[in-house]
Amino acid sequence: MAKLNVDFSAGSYGRIRPLHGVNSGPMTKVFTYDAREDFRDAGIPYARLHDVEYPYGSGEFVDIHCIFKKFDADENDPASYSFGLTDRYIEAIFDAGTKPFFRLGESIEHAPIKKYVFPPKDYEKWARICEHIIRHYTEGWANGYNYDIEYWEIWNEPLNFHPSTWNGSSVDFYRFYETVACHLKECFPHLKIGGYSSSQATGYFDYGFLNYIRKSEKNVPLDFYSWHKYSFCSEMIIHEAKHVRCMLDEYGFYETESICNEWNYNNGNIPRPEIYRILKSIEGGAFACAVLCGLQQDTDVKIGGYFEADVVKEWCGLFDVDEMSIGAHGRKATLKRLSTYWAFKAFNELYKMNEAIDVFCDDTAIKTCAAKGDGRVGVLIANHNNGDTETTVTMSGMRGKRVEVRVTDDGHEFEAVGEYESNGDTLELTLELKNNAFVYIGSKVK
Repeated sequence: MAKLNVDFSAGSYGRIRPLHGVNSGPMTKVFTYDAREDFRDAGIPYARLHDVEYPYGSGEFVDIHCIFKKFDADENDPASYSFGLTDRYIEAIFDAGTKPFFRLGESIEHAPIKKYVFPPKDYEKWARICEHIIRHYTEGWANGYNYDIEYWEIWNEPLNFHPSTWNGSSVDFYRFYETVACHLKECFPHLKIGGYSSSQATGYFDYGFLNYIRKSEKNVPLDFYSWHKYSFCSEMIIHEAKHVRCMLDEYGFYETESICNEWNYNNGNIPRPEIYRILKSIEGGAFACAVLCGLQQDTDVKIGGYFEADVVKEWCGLFDVDEMSIGAHGRKATLKRLSTYWAFKAFNELYKMNEAIDVFCDDTAIKTCAAKGDGRVGVLIANHNNGDTETTVTMSGMRGKRVEVRVTDDGHEFEAVGEYESNGDTLELTLELKNNAFVYIGSKVK
């Protein structure tokens, strides 16, 4: 039996952070799949723009070579830019109540012949191109917008032994980042400039990078350090987050935000088709809920980014295709919400409450987090690959409060199974928590 305690009369240790972000926007496969309502309902805070519409329509969306098609063109001339479909893509993100997390760079190239993942031939010009892209979306340049897009990420996974993402040396990238980050921060001191979506997080490339920019005479900005982690165990992602914080602090980057903007389930011991099946199962949902709880309760990660929200990609565990129809405006699809989606929606209930409250559980395999705010309270409990576990939940500071219990397991999809009201200050519930399940206990879901 596991025992869990939370005192809602206690002070908050901070805010519930926007960890339930995703990669890709709500309208995908060239605007065929529309998840805007689903994004709104789950309160998705950020959509990272990387591998956008890959491989569908990838010649027109987000990547630098898609927006600025001829590198020798005049970067100061609006006619040199092709913003059209990227504009539409970002419009849909804002329409869903989400913000873009804009990756400046190129999508991964799995094909044997690489075309765009090389160090730019002119770092300064590449920086000026990015400057104009930012001005288009935040200052109205070139018939653009005045969007609130705060985060601008330089490149993605630039390991020098990963030719699908960076065909250059480590030092090539360090100098490239130095040039681009300094230019963009000078142009936009109010925006957050960082990078670079490390696939090692705390490897030799990353230590070399931090050492390089620390010693640079140019005061290189690193407002955030973004990194990726895939694992079959939520604890490994949490452990990596702690290592990232230690690494940043070791090199003096105390104020640099840690952002895990690609994470998902992966297990190198089983075939990929089986992994993709797990992503769309209750096991994938319980894993996702455990990661969200663990990152909130046990780390300082500022923003999270589940990979992937694009339903046509194998890594999407949020949705499946429900129905496809053909109408006057072309093909449209409705989406089926999967277990991982309900984990995100459950976490969003706490996110709306805002004030994070400590939770104590004597079973470390069970991941939890809790919140309160505006008279509402809630606790989220995830049981991933831990066997069926009877769990006693003791909630204090409950006078006058009524809660519902919503279960997601192999027989329920965020289903309300009961309502309870405390007769005094404390409410105690005993749950039969199934293996691979998660439970929301809290004020009625709005």
